[in-house]
Amino acid sequence: MLSICIPIYNFNVTELVKSLYDEAETLCIEYEIILSDNASQANFRQENALLAALPNVHYFQSEINMERAGNRNFLFKTAQFPFILFMDCDSKVAKKDYIKDFLPFCVPGIVCLGGRVYDREKPKDSKHIFHWKVGRSRESKPAEMRSKRPNNSFMSCNFLIDQNIFNIVTFDERLQGYCNEDTLFGIELKKKGITITHIDNPLYHIGLEKAEVFLSKIEEGLRNYHKINYLYNNDPIFIESCKILSVESRLKKWHLAKLFKFLFLILRKRMYRNLVGKNPSLFVYDLYKLGYLCYCADFEYK
Repeated sequence: MLSICIPIYNFNVTELVKSLYDEAETLCIEYEIILSDNASQANFRQENALLAALPNVHYFQSEINMERAGNRNFLFKTAQFPFILFMDCDSKVAKKDYIKDFLPFCVPGIVCLGGRVYDREKPKDSKHIFHWKVGRSRESKPAEMRSKRPNNSFMSCNFLIDQNIFNIVTFDERLQGYCNEDTLFGIELKKKGITITHIDNPLYHIGLEKAEVFLSKIEEGLRNYHKINYLYNNDPIFIESCKILSVESRLKKWHLAKLFKFLFLILRKRMYRNLVGKNPSLFVYDLYKLGYLCYCADFEYK
Protein backbone atom coordinates (compact mmCIF):
# COMPACT_ATOMS: atom_id res chain seq x y z
CA MET A 1 0.00 0.00 0.00
CA LEU A 2 2.57 2.59 1.13
CA SER A 3 6.23 3.22 0.33
CA ILE A 4 7.96 5.62 2.71
CA CYS A 5 10.93 7.18 0.92
CA ILE A 6 13.77 9.08 2.58
CA PRO A 7 16.69 10.53 0.59
CA ILE A 8 19.75 10.83 2.84
CA TYR A 9 22.77 13.07 2.78
CA ASN A 10 25.08 13.39 5.81
CA PHE A 11 22.38 12.85 8.42
CA ASN A 12 21.60 10.09 10.93
CA VAL A 13 18.00 8.97 10.31
CA THR A 14 17.87 6.28 13.02
CA GLU A 15 15.37 8.10 15.25
CA LEU A 16 13.15 9.09 12.31
CA VAL A 17 13.06 5.60 10.79
CA LYS A 18 12.39 3.85 14.10
CA SER A 19 9.46 6.16 14.88
CA LEU A 20 8.00 5.52 11.41
CA TYR A 21 8.61 1.79 11.72
CA ASP A 22 6.93 1.59 15.13
CA GLU A 23 3.80 3.35 13.90
CA ALA A 24 3.59 1.42 10.63
CA GLU A 25 3.75 -1.88 12.52
CA THR A 26 0.72 -0.91 14.61
CA LEU A 27 -1.38 0.01 11.56
CA CYS A 28 -1.42 -3.48 10.01
CA ILE A 29 -0.82 -2.15 6.49
CA GLU A 30 1.51 -3.22 3.71
CA TYR A 31 4.45 -0.85 3.76
CA GLU A 32 8.14 -0.42 3.12
CA ILE A 33 10.68 2.18 4.19
CA ILE A 34 13.28 2.95 1.52
CA LEU A 35 16.47 4.78 2.42
CA SER A 36 18.72 6.09 -0.34
CA ASP A 37 22.07 7.52 0.75
CA ASN A 38 23.49 10.05 -1.68
CA ALA A 39 27.27 9.58 -1.19
CA SER A 40 27.31 10.65 2.46
CA GLN A 41 30.37 10.61 4.71
CA ALA A 42 31.42 7.19 6.01
CA ASN A 43 30.15 7.63 9.58
CA PHE A 44 26.61 8.42 8.40
CA ARG A 45 26.66 5.47 6.01
CA GLN A 46 27.65 3.08 8.78
CA GLU A 47 24.98 4.34 11.18
CA ASN A 48 22.14 4.36 8.65
CA ALA A 49 23.03 1.03 7.01
CA LEU A 50 22.23 -0.73 10.31
CA LEU A 51 18.56 0.14 9.79
CA ALA A 52 18.32 -2.42 7.00
CA ALA A 53 18.14 -5.06 9.73
CA LEU A 54 14.57 -3.95 10.44
CA PRO A 55 11.83 -5.81 8.54
CA ASN A 56 10.49 -3.89 5.52
CA VAL A 57 13.38 -1.39 5.62
CA HIS A 58 15.57 -1.22 2.51
CA TYR A 59 18.86 0.68 2.36
CA PHE A 60 20.58 1.76 -0.86
CA GLN A 61 24.00 3.33 -1.05
CA SER A 62 25.16 5.50 -3.96
CA GLU A 63 28.89 5.99 -4.38
CA ILE A 64 28.34 9.06 -6.56
CA ASN A 65 26.28 12.13 -5.78
CA MET A 66 23.02 11.86 -7.72
CA GLU A 67 22.04 15.38 -6.64
CA ARG A 68 18.74 16.08 -4.91
CA ALA A 69 16.51 15.56 -7.96
CA GLY A 70 18.26 12.37 -9.04
CA ASN A 71 18.01 10.78 -5.61
CA ARG A 72 14.30 11.56 -5.36
CA ASN A 73 13.67 10.11 -8.82
CA PHE A 74 15.60 6.97 -7.84
CA LEU A 75 13.40 6.49 -4.78
CA PHE A 76 10.23 6.85 -6.82
CA LYS A 77 11.44 4.25 -9.31
CA THR A 78 12.43 1.86 -6.52
CA ALA A 79 9.14 2.06 -4.61
CA GLN A 80 6.91 -0.99 -5.05
CA PHE A 81 3.62 0.29 -3.60
CA PRO A 82 1.10 2.58 -5.34
CA PHE A 83 1.33 5.42 -2.82
CA ILE A 84 4.58 7.07 -1.79
CA LEU A 85 5.18 9.12 1.35
CA PHE A 86 8.21 11.29 0.83
CA MET A 87 10.17 13.17 3.52
CA ASP A 88 13.53 14.84 4.08
CA CYS A 89 16.12 13.08 6.20
CA ASP A 90 16.51 15.98 8.65
CA SER A 91 12.94 15.56 9.91
CA LYS A 92 11.29 14.46 13.13
CA VAL A 93 7.79 13.07 13.56
CA ALA A 94 5.57 15.63 15.30
CA LYS A 95 2.76 13.31 16.44
CA LYS A 96 2.18 9.61 16.97
CA ASP A 97 -0.51 9.28 14.26
CA TYR A 98 1.60 10.82 11.49
CA ILE A 99 1.27 7.94 9.00
CA LYS A 100 -2.33 7.20 9.99
CA ASP A 101 -3.40 10.76 9.17
CA PHE A 102 -2.12 10.36 5.60
CA LEU A 103 -3.97 7.07 4.95
CA PRO A 104 -7.38 8.63 4.08
CA PHE A 105 -5.61 10.50 1.28
CA CYS A 106 -4.25 7.35 -0.36
CA VAL A 107 -6.58 7.70 -3.34
CA PRO A 108 -5.87 7.79 -7.09
CA GLY A 109 -4.60 11.10 -8.45
CA ILE A 110 -3.51 12.50 -5.08
CA VAL A 111 -0.61 14.77 -4.22
CA CYS A 112 -0.95 15.71 -0.55
CA LEU A 113 1.40 18.01 1.35
CA GLY A 114 1.63 17.71 5.13
CA GLY A 115 3.71 20.79 5.90
CA ARG A 116 6.76 21.62 7.98
CA VAL A 117 7.24 23.16 11.44
CA TYR A 118 10.12 24.34 13.59
CA ASP A 119 10.64 24.34 17.35
CA ARG A 120 9.09 27.32 19.08
CA GLU A 121 12.15 27.91 21.22
CA LYS A 122 14.98 29.93 19.73
CA PRO A 123 18.12 27.85 19.07
CA LYS A 124 20.82 28.05 21.73
CA ASP A 125 23.49 28.39 19.05
CA SER A 126 23.25 31.91 17.62
CA LYS A 127 24.60 30.63 14.30
CA HIS A 128 21.31 28.73 13.80
CA ILE A 129 18.98 31.66 14.51
CA PHE A 130 18.90 32.91 10.90
CA HIS A 131 17.78 29.53 9.51
CA TRP A 132 15.27 29.14 12.35
CA LYS A 133 13.77 32.59 11.77
CA VAL A 134 13.38 32.05 8.03
CA GLY A 135 11.89 28.60 8.56
CA ARG A 136 9.33 29.72 11.14
CA SER A 137 8.33 32.76 9.11
CA ARG A 138 8.37 31.46 5.55
CA GLU A 139 7.95 27.67 5.70
CA SER A 140 5.79 26.92 8.76
CA LYS A 141 2.38 27.67 7.29
CA PRO A 142 -0.95 25.99 8.09
CA ALA A 143 -2.81 24.09 5.40
CA GLU A 144 -5.45 26.81 5.11
CA MET A 145 -2.81 29.35 4.10
CA ARG A 146 -0.95 26.98 1.77
CA SER A 147 -4.20 26.04 0.04
CA LYS A 148 -4.70 29.58 -1.24
CA ARG A 149 -1.95 28.97 -3.82
CA PRO A 150 -1.74 25.17 -3.60
CA ASN A 151 0.83 24.37 -6.27
CA ASN A 152 3.02 27.37 -5.50
CA SER A 153 3.40 26.16 -1.91
CA PHE A 154 4.86 22.75 -2.76
CA MET A 155 7.79 21.47 -0.70
CA SER A 156 9.31 18.02 -1.13
CA CYS A 157 10.04 17.65 2.60
CA ASN A 158 6.74 15.94 3.49
CA PHE A 159 4.26 14.80 0.86
CA LEU A 160 2.17 11.84 -0.28
CA ILE A 161 1.80 11.06 -3.98
CA ASP A 162 0.09 8.52 -6.20
CA GLN A 163 2.93 6.76 -8.01
CA ASN A 164 1.05 7.02 -11.32
CA ILE A 165 1.47 10.78 -11.20
CA PHE A 166 5.21 10.33 -11.13
CA ASN A 167 4.91 8.76 -14.57
CA ILE A 168 3.67 12.17 -15.70
CA VAL A 169 5.90 14.58 -13.73
CA THR A 170 9.38 13.90 -12.34
CA PHE A 171 12.06 16.03 -10.68
CA ASP A 172 14.25 17.77 -13.26
CA GLU A 173 17.73 16.25 -12.97
CA ARG A 174 19.35 19.08 -14.92
CA LEU A 175 19.17 21.10 -11.71
CA GLN A 176 22.00 20.61 -9.25
CA GLY A 177 22.74 21.56 -5.66
CA TYR A 178 20.22 23.54 -3.62
CA CYS A 179 18.12 23.98 -6.69
CA ASN A 180 14.40 24.65 -6.04
CA GLU A 181 13.53 21.43 -7.83
CA ASP A 182 10.46 21.14 -5.62
CA THR A 183 9.20 24.58 -6.71
CA LEU A 184 9.45 23.50 -10.33
CA PHE A 185 7.80 20.16 -9.55
CA GLY A 186 4.75 21.91 -8.08
CA ILE A 187 4.42 24.16 -11.12
CA GLU A 188 4.72 21.21 -13.52
CA LEU A 189 1.90 19.50 -11.64
CA LYS A 190 -0.16 22.66 -12.09
CA LYS A 191 0.46 22.61 -15.84
CA LYS A 192 -0.85 19.04 -15.95
CA GLY A 193 -4.01 20.06 -14.13
CA ILE A 194 -3.04 18.32 -10.88
CA THR A 195 -3.88 20.40 -7.80
CA ILE A 196 -2.00 19.73 -4.57
CA THR A 197 -4.07 18.95 -1.48
CA HIS A 198 -2.80 20.51 1.77
CA ILE A 199 -3.35 19.12 5.27
CA ASP A 200 -1.98 19.89 8.71
CA ASN A 201 0.23 16.84 9.29
CA PRO A 202 3.69 18.39 9.60
CA LEU A 203 7.16 17.12 10.32
CA TYR A 204 9.64 19.03 12.44
CA HIS A 205 12.65 20.32 10.54
CA ILE A 206 15.57 19.64 12.86
CA GLY A 207 18.46 20.10 10.43
CA LEU A 208 19.21 23.75 11.15
CA GLU A 209 22.35 24.97 9.42
CA LYS A 210 24.80 27.68 10.35
CA ALA A 211 23.92 31.06 8.90
CA GLU A 212 26.82 31.20 6.44
CA VAL A 213 26.02 27.74 5.05
CA PHE A 214 22.30 28.43 4.87
CA LEU A 215 22.80 31.74 3.09
CA SER A 216 25.15 30.15 0.54
CA LYS A 217 22.42 27.61 -0.25
CA ILE A 218 19.87 30.40 -0.64
CA GLU A 219 22.22 32.05 -3.15
CA GLU A 220 22.61 28.75 -5.00
CA GLY A 221 18.83 28.38 -5.15
CA LEU A 222 18.45 31.90 -6.55
CA ARG A 223 21.01 31.17 -9.26
CA ASN A 224 19.01 28.09 -10.13
CA TYR A 225 15.88 30.19 -10.59
CA HIS A 226 17.68 31.83 -13.50
CA LYS A 227 18.89 28.45 -14.73
CA ILE A 228 15.29 27.20 -14.73
CA ASN A 229 14.29 30.31 -16.69
CA TYR A 230 17.00 29.51 -19.22
CA LEU A 231 16.03 25.84 -19.51
CA TYR A 232 12.32 26.67 -19.79
CA ASN A 233 12.68 29.67 -22.11
CA ASN A 234 11.45 32.25 -19.58
CA ASP A 235 8.19 30.39 -19.01
CA PRO A 236 5.67 33.06 -17.87
CA ILE A 237 3.82 30.51 -15.72
CA PHE A 238 6.99 29.75 -13.79
CA ILE A 239 7.87 33.43 -13.38
CA GLU A 240 4.42 34.43 -12.13
CA SER A 241 4.27 31.42 -9.81
CA CYS A 242 7.48 32.47 -8.01
CA LYS A 243 6.94 35.68 -6.09
CA ILE A 244 10.56 36.83 -6.15
CA LEU A 245 10.90 36.17 -9.89
CA SER A 246 7.73 38.12 -10.62
CA VAL A 247 9.09 41.05 -8.60
CA GLU A 248 12.38 40.91 -10.50
CA SER A 249 10.44 40.78 -13.76
CA ARG A 250 8.62 43.97 -12.81
CA LEU A 251 11.89 45.67 -11.89
CA LYS A 252 13.20 44.83 -15.36
CA LYS A 253 10.02 46.15 -16.96
CA TRP A 254 10.41 49.43 -15.05
CA HIS A 255 14.15 49.56 -15.88
CA LEU A 256 15.05 49.39 -12.20
CA ALA A 257 16.83 46.01 -12.06
CA LYS A 258 20.29 47.44 -12.78
CA LEU A 259 19.81 50.11 -10.11
CA PHE A 260 18.76 47.46 -7.61
CA LYS A 261 21.83 45.40 -8.56
CA PHE A 262 24.08 48.45 -8.05
CA LEU A 263 22.61 49.15 -4.61
CA PHE A 264 22.94 45.49 -3.66
CA LEU A 265 26.65 45.45 -4.49
CA ILE A 266 27.16 48.55 -2.33
CA LEU A 267 25.19 47.19 0.64
CA ARG A 268 25.91 43.47 0.27
CA LYS A 269 28.59 43.19 2.98
CA ARG A 270 26.51 45.15 5.47
CA MET A 271 23.41 43.03 4.81
CA TYR A 272 25.48 39.86 4.99
CA ARG A 273 26.82 40.80 8.43
CA ASN A 274 23.27 41.34 9.64
CA LEU A 275 22.04 37.99 8.35
CA VAL A 276 24.87 35.93 9.85
CA GLY A 277 24.75 37.89 13.12
CA LYS A 278 22.82 37.29 16.34
CA ASN A 279 19.72 39.29 15.35
CA PRO A 280 19.08 38.79 11.61
CA SER A 281 16.33 40.87 10.01
CA LEU A 282 13.82 39.19 7.70
CA PHE A 283 13.36 42.52 5.92
CA VAL A 284 17.09 42.57 5.16
CA TYR A 285 16.80 38.94 4.09
CA ASP A 286 14.13 39.80 1.51
CA LEU A 287 16.18 42.72 0.16
CA TYR A 288 19.28 40.52 0.00
CA LYS A 289 17.49 37.84 -1.98
CA LEU A 290 16.01 40.26 -4.49
CA GLY A 291 19.32 42.09 -4.85
CA TYR A 292 21.23 38.85 -5.35
CA LEU A 293 18.68 37.70 -7.94
CA CYS A 294 19.23 40.92 -9.92
CA TYR A 295 22.99 40.55 -9.49
CA CYS A 296 23.18 37.01 -10.86
CA ALA A 297 20.74 37.60 -13.73
CA ASP A 298 23.54 37.92 -16.25
CA PHE A 299 25.38 34.73 -15.21
CA GLU A 300 25.81 32.05 -17.86
CA TYR A 301 23.32 29.16 -17.52
CA LYS A 302 24.07 26.55 -20.14
